[in-house]
Amino acid sequence: MSSSGKKDQLNRRTFVKATLAASVGATLGGSVRAEPAKAVATQIPSTPRPAEWRNRQSDMAYRSFGRTGMMVSEIVQGTALWKGQSELDSFDTAFERGVNYIDMAPAYQGGESEKLLGRYLKESGNRDHLFISDKISFYDEFFVRMMNDILKGLPEEKKQALRKEADDLIERRRVLQPGYHFYYWPKQADKLYATYLRYVVLRDYGNLRKHKGAIKKRMHELVDNSLRTTGAGHFDVLHCPHGVAMPEMLDDENIPEVMAELKAAGKIRFAALSMHNDVTGNLGKAVELGHYDGAMAAYNIGNHASLETTLAKVGDIGMGFVAMKVANLINPGDAPSWRLDKLNTIIEDDSITRHAKSYLWALQNPHVSCCVSDMITPTMVAENTSIVGRKVDLQVV
Repeated sequence: MSSSGKKDQLNRRTFVKATLAASVGATLGGSVRAEPAKAVATQIPSTPRPAEWRNRQSDMAYRSFGRTGMMVSEIVQGTALWKGQSELDSFDTAFERGVNYIDMAPAYQGGESEKLLGRYLKESGNRDHLFISDKISFYDEFFVRMMNDILKGLPEEKKQALRKEADDLIERRRVLQPGYHFYYWPKQADKLYATYLRYVVLRDYGNLRKHKGAIKKRMHELVDNSLRTTGAGHFDVLHCPHGVAMPEMLDDENIPEVMAELKAAGKIRFAALSMHNDVTGNLGKAVELGHYDGAMAAYNIGNHASLETTLAKVGDIGMGFVAMKVANLINPGDAPSWRLDKLNTIIEDDSITRHAKSYLWALQNPHVSCCVSDMITPTMVAENTSIVGRKVDLQVV
């Protein structure tokens, strides 16, 4: 309860591939590639790590999070809506049902969600029974400030030219094409537009080489802040970027370097990233890079057709995958009826609710490690965990 064609897609992917190959740098520009990293980014192991169980309950089904060995519950807890005690009470119910993974971010509820997690871990003593995931939500704050400073010094006609170049790039890549892009909140595309503008501005005017140390220092500070707030001791999974908007963002060598340093310091165990925009393009880039242990991305009855091949590659190389926004496209009044009709055709079972059916559908994909759900009432917990472990024959639409 938590929450169109093939030729065009091939053209978009061809363009993205050609653009990435020709790109001089990333969102940061080539200037950040100065001195060698102190810690080398680890690659996904060729063989899976031994299975690691937490809060194992007989009524829950578990899957390995890629090759990390973490055996995560098929339904995991989202915290974007955590505001107070009632959400913690609901998670008590989820924990009793065998949910063993909590997804967190400092951006959720203005930081209140992390505080609530800290309170929960302290009062319950359940840290060792849970896998905790967090994010570097404000990773790109330095780049945003630098872009704004650069734009302030440019004449209006140059600003407009840069904006047009960014918008044209978005149009050529078709990343907002209906059937490929889906909106999960009203201003979701704002980050995509801002990121593309930042990319062209910093590519042409940015010089970040001298700031690399400061950037990495700030990334470490953000993680330390989250560790202090949650009292988690370490994070089992850390996402960066939180909500990647374009593949070039992932070329920033600061990300794997910091992730490797955090692993070496025992502050995180595994590195991941999350995305809502251009999911196929960004996930494909993460697969190509090879240093991410996992990913969390929008995957649902609307966007899955463009994503299946890339998701299979995710599974093939041993990345864990958290499906999010699984049930967000089938709420009455919020979406065209064809989405729910498609879901009901693929799974012919009227005995379960539409939200639970969405999770059941997603979990039929063996490359999905788990589905995250913002379960904020005991009823939601009961409904969404009711389908774990079930196998169904999906009907062809």
